[in-house]
Amino acid sequence: MAFTLGTIAGVRIRLHLSFVLLILLAAYYWGPAIGHGWAGALFGIAVTVAVFALVVIHELAHSWAARRLGISVAEIELSPLGGIAKMDLTSSQPRQEFLVALAGPVASLVSAVPFAALVSLLVARGKLQALSQALYLLGTPSWVGLLLNLLAGSVLLALFNLLPAFPLDGGRILRGLLSPRLGRADATLWTAYTGQLVATAMAGVALFYSNLAAALMAALVFLSSRQERQLIELSGTLGPRRVREVLTTDAPTLQADDPLSVALERLRRGQVPPYAVVAEGAYVGLLRLNDITSAFETYDATIPVREIARTDLPVLAPEDDLATVHQRMLLSGSHCLAVLKDGQFLGTITMEQLKAIHTLEIAARRRQQTDRLLQRKTTGGDHGTQ
Repeated sequence: MAFTLGTIAGVRIRLHLSFVLLILLAAYYWGPAIGHGWAGALFGIAVTVAVFALVVIHELAHSWAARRLGISVAEIELSPLGGIAKMDLTSSQPRQEFLVALAGPVASLVSAVPFAALVSLLVARGKLQALSQALYLLGTPSWVGLLLNLLAGSVLLALFNLLPAFPLDGGRILRGLLSPRLGRADATLWTAYTGQLVATAMAGVALFYSNLAAALMAALVFLSSRQERQLIELSGTLGPRRVREVLTTDAPTLQADDPLSVALERLRRGQVPPYAVVAEGAYVGLLRLNDITSAFETYDATIPVREIARTDLPVLAPEDDLATVHQRMLLSGSHCLAVLKDGQFLGTITMEQLKAIHTLEIAARRRQQTDRLLQRKTTGGDHGTQ
């Protein structure tokens, strides 16, 4: 669950609630855990907030580059694991993906320049004389400690993101470089396998040094790389099929002026959402189960459904291919999307439908393999009897 912090340069910034836990852990670690008390706790909070400000700069650079190249950006979401600029790169060119991915690490390195200049000034004035002193000050509540943490954070953010693995920028940079030669699908597979090798090496080093945080990060990179590979495989099974071939045309609808009580009554009768909200046949928005329950907890049952319907979800056209539909669902976080033609509502497609098609296609391929094996055995047996 995330809430909106605000908007920067037209990009909405959202913060996951689990970030509060990270703040508390930072306060405890820098304070009571290492004996620095309240001053250390406040310093830990300041370092955490400052480092995540660097993450915002990093993600804003991605967003700026994407918009310059005509790629839409939905929002930036921050969590204890970092940040992500949500954008649709499925139809982007390899050069565009390469430039968008590279923008983040470049911005982080540029952010490090003023911090490096200030540290150099401290060294020149004799305030910072040795690496051991710098490492000590990194963990000491002071302005110098904050400066060193910002410098280290900027550089590490850039270098870590350049590792050739998903979901890091380096993985997308590598895919952007490989795609012109191999095509996007094969480039994704090669990058995913590379990422899994990188993650395995990271995990080995982390376990050798008993670094649990690094081991967890390696596990995240490994799983993300595997997920990218599975997404490509799923997109491959969906193939060239179009939305018009599989959309549900009898999806239930609500009139825009219907009160919430109508949706609640349909739920009680067992009519499963989502409901398309329409006004004189024109599509207004989509009303999903969690939208209905959240509204029921917050508003009076007389509120018109047009005011609680999701109008910000992407919509589909009948000629869209199913691989693109799958990517849009992942990007929007919605497992159901509406299909429109000339603004008129035609029906819906759900993630469950896509998974069913994928499962059926896999079963069909296995059946073909079995049939070929049986045919070879039969042919071999016939030759043996001649």
